[in-house]
Amino acid sequence: MIPPPTLEVIQPKSFIMVTVTNYKLVESEEGDLYVRLILTGDIAMVQSSKTGNFYATTRRCSISATFDEAAAEQMLGKQIPGNIIKQECEPYMYETDKGELIELSHRWVYTDKSDEDLAIDELVTSATGATEEVA
Repeated sequence: MIPPPTLEVIQPKSFIMVTVTNYKLVESEEGDLYVRLILTGDIAMVQSSKTGNFYATTRRCSISATFDEAAAEQMLGKQIPGNIIKQECEPYMYETDKGELIELSHRWVYTDKSDEDLAIDELVTSATGATEEVA
């Protein structure tokens, strides 16, 4: 009797979906108006370094768009596969919702990389000491 063939289940790459939650019109250095979509990631639990308590938050970022305001309006609520990740940058001053000025040295950016790709990049970076710029 021949044993039945074994099937290997290949899981697709998992993506966290980001949602288009808003947009804004921005004036370029040349004086032209263009659309920036506001993207919001999934809920994340973060532990306070001061109190040790957890709180819920979401990551947000904005990306440039090539379409007009009417098209941006239609994008609201749409989900896009990808992630919002932390990217190191030159220090800058940021005003919080409470009016407090703080210095930050990171920003949140959209990437189309899957969770698996991000984990592989992190492993390679930690093993080689190399850093990769997110485009």
